Amino acid sequence: MKKFSAAAAIILTATTAFAAIDGKELFNNKTNRCAICHKETKDAIGPSLKTIAEFYKNNPNQLKAFLRGEAEPIIWPDRFNMMKPQMGKLKAMTDEEIDALVEFILKH
Repeated sequence: MKKFSAAAAIILTATTAFAAIDGKELFNNKTNRCAICHKETKDAIGPSLKTIAEFYKNNPNQLKAFLRGEAEPIIWPDRFNMMKPQMGKLKAMTDEEIDALVEFILKH
């Protein structure tokens, strides 16, 4: 029984460690608060996911750089100062989380 419990614990740990990060969950999560300003198909306070995807569809690395704070905004740069406080939350995200978020956005 102890061997079974140990094996089950190892499998559960390995499965959890390799579980895919859900970009949609990150986007909608109350901590990140992306969905407050960005809607899926309609521009609102911020550009919609559809608008963002159209601008970055051929250059996902530029979107990743922007989300990491390493590139200037190419969509509505005049509104970026309003977004800066929220964008700071992205600095706490791992590369894997940013990748998942970009993948989710570009599906629109």
